[in-house]
Amino acid sequence: MRPNRLETDPSPARPAAEDRSRPAPGPGSSTRTPSPRPGPLPMAGNSALSAAADRTEPPVISEFMQTALANPGLISLAAGFVDQESLPHQDAARVAAEILGDPVEGRRALQYGTTNGDLGLRRQLVALLERNELVHAGTFEGLESRVVVTTGSAQLLYLVAEALLDPGDIVLVEAPTYFVFLGVLETRGARAIGVAIDEGGMRLDALEATLKSLEARGELDRVKLIYTVAEHSNPSGISLAESRRGPMVELARRWSRRHRIHILEDAAYRGLNYEGDEPSSVWRHDPEGETVILARTFSKTFSPGMKLGFGVLPADLVRPVVSLKGNHDFGTTNLTQLILARVLADGTYERHVEGLRAMYRRKRDAILGALAGEFAPIDGAVTWTRPRGGMFVWLAAPVGVDLGTRGAVLARCLERGVLYIPGSFSFPAEPGPVPTNYARICFGVAGESDLIEGVGRLAAALADCMDPVA
Repeated sequence: MRPNRLETDPSPARPAAEDRSRPAPGPGSSTRTPSPRPGPLPMAGNSALSAAADRTEPPVISEFMQTALANPGLISLAAGFVDQESLPHQDAARVAAEILGDPVEGRRALQYGTTNGDLGLRRQLVALLERNELVHAGTFEGLESRVVVTTGSAQLLYLVAEALLDPGDIVLVEAPTYFVFLGVLETRGARAIGVAIDEGGMRLDALEATLKSLEARGELDRVKLIYTVAEHSNPSGISLAESRRGPMVELARRWSRRHRIHILEDAAYRGLNYEGDEPSSVWRHDPEGETVILARTFSKTFSPGMKLGFGVLPADLVRPVVSLKGNHDFGTTNLTQLILARVLADGTYERHVEGLRAMYRRKRDAILGALAGEFAPIDGAVTWTRPRGGMFVWLAAPVGVDLGTRGAVLARCLERGVLYIPGSFSFPAEPGPVPTNYARICFGVAGESDLIEGVGRLAAALADCMDPVA
């Protein structure tokens, strides 16, 4: 049995393409006919919706969350939420009381702030980067001028796309990739093209081959971004190999002909490592600071409810991104910024992350043990990744077993009381066809006993549906 075998080359030798209309699962069935798109009363002429609004589909995860909420006995291995018991309510309450109990700081916290973020917080974020990258304090002096605080990293991803992408522009993404970002690209009218991965993340030979193919077709000038979830990827759990990080930056520079091709490094799960130290970020391999855009968030390592993220941008992107953010919200909530600045300064944040590592390591080990036990009788037919961090395991069934929204497995899982995310959502349409024999399972929310039970239910549903394939 090879639990970490990974075969995600998005090549034509794949099963039939998944229908991208994204029907949501309903209790006891694998599909639900989408409701008509809401809008104004019928009237003569064209719709008043913008092209961007018209081409944007509802978020996939929202409909899966509704399914989970409607079925209280369901074990959800779907939504990438954090463990409810891990949320630092006591630390947040203590720090908020300190801030609001001080008349000066309390009023400052409740007032508007600056669009690019509180200066004290930005300095703390630079210090955090120095600790994460294992460099001396002061190494990144002055970097705060290129740091922008955002309302979660999702806002930063959107702002970067808004600043760089026009309809028809191309973004090269891992296949599979973070499906929420595919939605952002959909809204912008950009094309996402998948690049094969293996156990070391995005394959640089496949990335270069894709760029060569685009050049041969006269489309290289439309390539604007290379997007990578470099640490403990959502959805695969795979990290970009240390040996590929510097060469990826060099490759992006070499192919930047008429304009710069940026790398957008989404490091949402950095810090949640369960085996050994994490390598230097891709951003650290860009000492000139011209190529890599670093996106970070505190949603997974502190609190998603505080909605705080930040980006480190090339100098020439700071003004456009801050200007666009000004049109969004004038600046991220001041109170949560000041809370985060204090927990970073007094060591609370890093103590909290250390506790998260221990908890999620146990949950990771529980789900991997359950997978090994349940699928041992069908040795090698079902495989999965073994993440060294993060919150996700990527499961592969044999080609021909449909784990998508129209397949029998999802319906059978709902009958048995377990839910996962179909892996087809994580593949862009290009180069196609989209494979349907993958699933993303998350060990963030469920407790250890529920994880074991949920894997058992998933295995039973898969066994039911795999008999004809075997």
